[in-house]
Amino acid sequence: MDSAPDPEPRPQSAVLVVEDHAFQRRVLVRMLERLGFPHVAEAEDGIQALALLAAAERPFDFVVTDLDMPSMDGMALMREIGRHAPEAGVVVLSSAPRDLLSAVEWLAREQQIKLLAVLEKPPWTAALAHVLHQPAAHQGRAGRCAPTRPIDEIAAALANGQFEAFVQPKIRFADGRFVGGEALARWRHPQLGWLAPAAFIEPIETSALVEPFSLAMLESVAWAVRWLHATGQPGRIAINASPAWLDQPAMAEGLTQAVKRLKLPVERLTIEVTESVANGNLAAALENLARLRMRGFTLSVDDFGTGFSSLLRLVSSPFSELKLDRGFVSGIERGTPRWFVVES
Repeated sequence: MDSAPDPEPRPQSAVLVVEDHAFQRRVLVRMLERLGFPHVAEAEDGIQALALLAAAERPFDFVVTDLDMPSMDGMALMREIGRHAPEAGVVVLSSAPRDLLSAVEWLAREQQIKLLAVLEKPPWTAALAHVLHQPAAHQGRAGRCAPTRPIDEIAAALANGQFEAFVQPKIRFADGRFVGGEALARWRHPQLGWLAPAAFIEPIETSALVEPFSLAMLESVAWAVRWLHATGQPGRIAINASPAWLDQPAMAEGLTQAVKRLKLPVERLTIEVTESVANGNLAAALENLARLRMRGFTLSVDDFGTGFSSLLRLVSSPFSELKLDRGFVSGIERGTPRWFVVES
């Protein structure tokens, strides 16, 4: 284990360490205290951890857990964390083979667990510090976690123009150049600050708000699209098309008219959909996608590999590109199953 400079303390953060090996548990507790976390609790297995989670006066911000433990292992514990403490960031520590750790990552994603990292034992201080102090591990300004808001409040916010698109740049790894961006929806809530999609997306996608919300995002991102075109910059801005919106027969026509009204160059836009589009009205979705492609839009499958779309459906769809889910490439090593899948 290496040494690292003491980062700025975060006294508001509480951490629960779950490790059946007493010496390793003590080392982790000392390491976290040195990293600026004064509120560190410890448990020797998942059952004791659940008791501490239930009895805590304030929720734990992080759970650092071993995977192979008696009584209740780390996978069972994560399932219970997803049910009872979904806001807690989870860090898994294990010496298990990499393919097993990859399966754990996929399991966490399917169970909607806020998995921050899977680290090999023994953890390096710098690696643990990086994971626990990264912005995504905390409730930051641009994307604060909040309970889902009522649909009438969301409708009022949409009418008042409180939803905005943040453009996340895409950078080419080879030379660090900007090559495009992706629009991310955020809610500028007057009392709660910036809220992430978890606070509003599900009610929108199950209501009549899905089309006006999608068009509002398009209008918000219009400046970035025009800037790319005016400055001759390469790349496109990607916007997400909800499966619920794609199910509507007039979706392609409505999007086309909005792009014309906003005077946006269609070649600068990418329409992203997820594999879950196959779970809805597939015929209507494919008709809309084919019409959009015919009108010059670039179409992309986002997070490809997280669903169960068949290759037949894939080759029958008019997509221009695939965005592999990061689970395929994160920590990829030559000769592993993920390496052969990506290479092919």
